[in-house]
Amino acid sequence: MSVVAHPTDEPNPGRPGAPAQEPPPVRPGVFENGSWRHGELLHEVRSPYDGRLVATVSHASAREVPRGHRPVRALAAADRARVLRDCAEGLEARKAEMAASVSAEIGMPVTDAEKEVDRAVRWLQLAAEAVHHLDGTSTRLSGPGGDRLAVTTPQPYRRVLAITPYNRPLAQLIVKVAPAMLAGAPITLKPSERAGASAALAVGILLDCGYPPEYLSLWTGGPDVARALLADPATDFVAFTGGARGAAAVSATAGPRPGCYELGDVGALVVCADADLPAAARAAAQGAFGNAGQSCRGVKRILAAHEVAEEFAHLLAEESAAWRVGDPAERGTRIGTLIDADAVARVRTAVEAAVTGGAEVMAGGEYRGAQCWPTVLNNVDPQARLVTEEFLAPLAPVIALTDRALDDLPDSYPGGLQVGVFTRDLDRAMNLAQRLPVGTVVLNDGPQYDHPLAPFGGVGHSGHGREGVLSSARNMCFAKTIVFPAPTEGPR
Repeated sequence: MSVVAHPTDEPNPGRPGAPAQEPPPVRPGVFENGSWRHGELLHEVRSPYDGRLVATVSHASAREVPRGHRPVRALAAADRARVLRDCAEGLEARKAEMAASVSAEIGMPVTDAEKEVDRAVRWLQLAAEAVHHLDGTSTRLSGPGGDRLAVTTPQPYRRVLAITPYNRPLAQLIVKVAPAMLAGAPITLKPSERAGASAALAVGILLDCGYPPEYLSLWTGGPDVARALLADPATDFVAFTGGARGAAAVSATAGPRPGCYELGDVGALVVCADADLPAAARAAAQGAFGNAGQSCRGVKRILAAHEVAEEFAHLLAEESAAWRVGDPAERGTRIGTLIDADAVARVRTAVEAAVTGGAEVMAGGEYRGAQCWPTVLNNVDPQARLVTEEFLAPLAPVIALTDRALDDLPDSYPGGLQVGVFTRDLDRAMNLAQRLPVGTVVLNDGPQYDHPLAPFGGVGHSGHGREGVLSSARNMCFAKTIVFPAPTEGPR
């Protein structure tokens, strides 16, 4: 199948003939010290699907970012749990509004955006339940001066800075906010400049639900705003999700401050010769095409035993037919858009290079504006740019390897976030699960599996630290040890 590009100047369905509407009001992009205010820079948010203006957000400039924060009152565990429960209920009540904002801003199908709200609600609910499980330890110390008791408790950092990407604009915020409230740590949010409208709406909902204003700040804007926030000496911990280049810049500015860096991956799905091929094809489609492939833990390449690679590629091509590309606002759409047309151009170039290198397009290979059809490629060179770099797009490249090469995969695997392995051989499954240098191995499912209670994070180039309801909350605390003095009198 040849690679097809629809003319980029061809209007997307639904664009022409729409009645003129009043421009949306400008949303303030800064929440600081308990109040909303407008930043200096106006940023238009246009739908990547049809180019219409969906919001205008006033972004901040770096010179507006203050240094230092006032100390906040400590919240009792019961109060933190109540805040989290109330926020979960309030976000669920405004699900349609939140999902519509996410869908319009980044081109995510509205049904997927609703699932993002559900995921965020679940994080808040589980964080509320976990508040009383953030425990310390006690140790009896014996020495020449007598026995003492050391009590070690988790103490929240003075302030957490969370820098988040565009691909899951609500979920990525809540993944940082829920553990921060669980731990009792104030948090400053710096979302991607591509997703400021949804971030502002989400923060507004949290505040309406009773989130303590002194515990939450929002700064929309570009990388200069992130650098200014990192310069704040009151920021003790950095939670970053994004690309390796951005992480390098953030860590260079943050210096020795602790942090959690989640940097993405070219996540693999391993399909052994004895795998349940239809099940593996379904998992591959979900992992490669879900959220238009714009997921750090999705399927970015399929490493299939050469005996079954051809059959598997055909099954996956059949699965791709069910992934309808269309208007993100329509409920039948499964793939909306990438973030913009430039992202599609990058994908198209890499696909064409892979085809030149011998790959065969089994399905997809079509583009229009910011839309990219789900694309299955077979016989992809393992060194093709399509599989050595992370592409946030609905791509499923199949690489054929020998069974021996699959068994030896841990010896050459560069490290990463998650890997899915399909095999009926328990010994092989355990060998790969124990030896692969990744944060998580998912057996007989795709690497896209996640749960708020499962620690999540990468190895090597994919970052360090672990996210999760309790894992993140513990990251956002330091261990405070209090040593009780030895008694001065003997027993009475």
